[in-house]
Amino acid sequence: MYRIEVEPRQGWPAIIEEQGLIYWKTELPDGSMMPYWHESNAYTLSSDEVYEMEASTRLLMEMLIEAGDYIIESNLFSQMGIPGWAVPRIKETWESEPPMIYGRFDFAYSDSGFKLLEYNADTPTSLVETAVQWHWVQDVYGAGGDQWNMVHELLVQRWKELLPRLPGERVYFVHTNAEVSGEDFMTAGYMVEVAREAGFTCELMAIEQMGLHEHVGFVDRQGRAMRSVFKLYPWEWLVHEEFAEEALKRMGDEQGQTLWIEPIWKMMWSNKGILPVLWRLYPDHPNLLPAFFEGEEHKLKSYVKKPLLAREGANSVIVIDGDEADRGPDQGYGEEGFVVQQYTDLGDYDGNHPVLGVWTVDMEPAGLGIRESNGLVTNNLSRFVPHVIDD
Repeated sequence: MYRIEVEPRQGWPAIIEEQGLIYWKTELPDGSMMPYWHESNAYTLSSDEVYEMEASTRLLMEMLIEAGDYIIESNLFSQMGIPGWAVPRIKETWESEPPMIYGRFDFAYSDSGFKLLEYNADTPTSLVETAVQWHWVQDVYGAGGDQWNMVHELLVQRWKELLPRLPGERVYFVHTNAEVSGEDFMTAGYMVEVAREAGFTCELMAIEQMGLHEHVGFVDRQGRAMRSVFKLYPWEWLVHEEFAEEALKRMGDEQGQTLWIEPIWKMMWSNKGILPVLWRLYPDHPNLLPAFFEGEEHKLKSYVKKPLLAREGANSVIVIDGDEADRGPDQGYGEEGFVVQQYTDLGDYDGNHPVLGVWTVDMEPAGLGIRESNGLVTNNLSRFVPHVIDD
């Protein structure tokens, strides 16, 4: 893998905004703005590297199934910060297998191969920019430009598979109004377009606008029953909301109930506690890093301490040879507990440190999006950089 210089397209901000990437700038702590979308450079990968990532991802998906069984059999929910009132529904949906859509593995790539950093299984973002980069490779490299990016096609295919399975006359796509950059809105909006292409009638709305009717169940602004809901709102938040009890009670595809996508069992996979579970089950696996729950004995001198439920590197600490080397922004995470994962080098490309985000649709590897940071923590100031397959 290499990082190369690329001539940015003329008028690229207008191009990507028209394609849906309206949140292409990030506000820095001093109030200035920095482009989040970065097309002055690109990463090149060989076909062999892509095949290796794809094979690793397929294997990890199977390993995650074993890990889910292990969490339930070993009753690790408390250790993972998952509240007891959610456990019966997690177990039930794990067995009944309501539909899931997508996820994103984050990998480090170095001389030792691809190493799993985490799996974003419930509400992964950077979906829009992954789609937009396909237009970039076509514009810059022409019809011969290649990229590992079947995300759109596989999402359409997945929604088509679900046409006969989802209850109700329409699917609701909900996001939170609390997110101000527009990322959640545009991510949910993009998923609406994919589902419409697959044949669904869709409704996009803020989760704050959902209502509850005693006999009908969850309803939209017009009082219509919300039978199928895709939520860009994490379960670890939802189970603590005022309506959590009703959401858990009215979960399913029967009349008066709501089928939620992603399913609640993904609280097991989207939790950083999945990392030590995988290491217990598959020690020394070439795609895994040693990982432990906080308080478990380990001999790691270089490690990353991560909150079980944090996002974008928040409240994480990197220790190298016993000394703190970097830390993520303090956003109040960590009360639920931490895991410790062996530190691995992300690689240094002219001072840039990339994380490779491999998308999955259902159980299938689907494509790649790369974010890079100046520091060792990939955080909310990271940049999205497109890639191209170059053999």
